[in-house]
Amino acid sequence: MTPRRIALDGLPLQVRSAGIAVYTEALVRALAAQHPEVQFELFGLRWPRARDDAPTLAPFPANVGWVTSFAYVVMAGAPILRLPRLLPLEYVLGTPALYHATNYAAPRTRRVPLVLTVHDLALLRFPELGTPGLRRLIARVPRAAHAARRVIADSETTARDLRELIGVPAERIRVVHLGCDPRFQPVPDSSQRRAALARYGIAEPYLLHVGTIEPRKNLPLLVRAYARLRAQRGVPPRLVLAGERGWGYEALRRELDAHGPTLAIDVVGRIATADLPAVYSGADLFVYPSLYEGFGLPVLEAMACGTPVVTSDAGSLSEVVGDAARCVDPRAADALAAVLGELLDDEAQRRTLSERGRARAAHFTWERCARETFAVYEEVASA
Repeated sequence: MTPRRIALDGLPLQVRSAGIAVYTEALVRALAAQHPEVQFELFGLRWPRARDDAPTLAPFPANVGWVTSFAYVVMAGAPILRLPRLLPLEYVLGTPALYHATNYAAPRTRRVPLVLTVHDLALLRFPELGTPGLRRLIARVPRAAHAARRVIADSETTARDLRELIGVPAERIRVVHLGCDPRFQPVPDSSQRRAALARYGIAEPYLLHVGTIEPRKNLPLLVRAYARLRAQRGVPPRLVLAGERGWGYEALRRELDAHGPTLAIDVVGRIATADLPAVYSGADLFVYPSLYEGFGLPVLEAMACGTPVVTSDAGSLSEVVGDAARCVDPRAADALAAVLGELLDDEAQRRTLSERGRARAAHFTWERCARETFAVYEEVASA
């Protein structure tokens, strides 16, 4: 049965919560394009605020609406602020065919079926990688997952964690991989690349990491590996660390200070979405030694741009990249330095990884993600 009115959590778009915001926006746009007969409603606190690289979100299709209410907080709760869920969903939204919680937290509901997306359960395996507030958010996942009719996992890795860590029955879990926006493709125009790089003070050649600067991304180890690479090679390409500062930035700062100002590492902050393809394309290598991921969108984006990727073998990353990247132990700085040096010396291997990466990334589309997600909606609506 095709559900005619579907509500989704729009809060990730309002707080711009990194990859979850990308997921929510891209999914809704693809769903609306594929199902013009269905009304999709994004529910949150207020209209999404502007990003620094665009005056506002681009207009949504006519069959996507917004419902904004301060009752959101008392319906979905605010675990980071220790606020409980008090009101049922029906108090604000009436009775949509289902509600899709895209960001871990599920509302109270009396009649409306729930679909819950769980992006990862890294903080249940490694609590030290999250703030107390984030740990409180993840602590609510078991109750939400057992209340949901279906739980969508970004990867087989997260599906396994749902089964092993919180006992969600396998028959209620559906794996739906994320997509990659078609804007991510190689930028062969060197003048276009140089113009984008100049906005961030980046000079070629360089190695690149993109992602929020937080403990999970394992950047102190990357700095140590780069220092060893530099000691072995003399003058390797510079290392560019791009991304907003999250919590735990001090650990990275201490590691940088320990090696001194001559290490040739640039911390450039967030790259505007429009510039990302050029910044990815200009890099000799993309390096992403994360300690644990539920998916890993930056790795996929870099592959789509034809940049050879070195990532970790932890969490979902090897699942996402397949044989299109080099995977290393994220706790072994020597191994990471060795792989980086090997690839910098081997143009043929870099070319092979570039070709495999583009082919691999082409399989991950938001259209496919939307089709598989809507199939979950139909399962729930028909139950």
